[in-house]
Amino acid sequence: MTITELLEQIETIHQERFLEAHHDNIFFQTYEDIEALERVINLIKFLENKDPAYRLTVAELLAAGNLDAQ
Repeated sequence: MTITELLEQIETIHQERFLEAHHDNIFFQTYEDIEALERVINLIKFLENKDPAYRLTVAELLAAGNLDAQ
């Protein structure tokens, strides 16, 4: 599976889950699974454009995924 194929699958899962949540009154709640999928999508998009030889830092990964270090 390529990165593009993986990203397409995850985005499809995210979109389906988002539509399901819409029927559950999403506008008044947050859903951790949807937020997690959004962060994974952001991480994959960030990594997709990087050269495999590029040295990533943990801070870059956390920032790309909009994650807090704890």
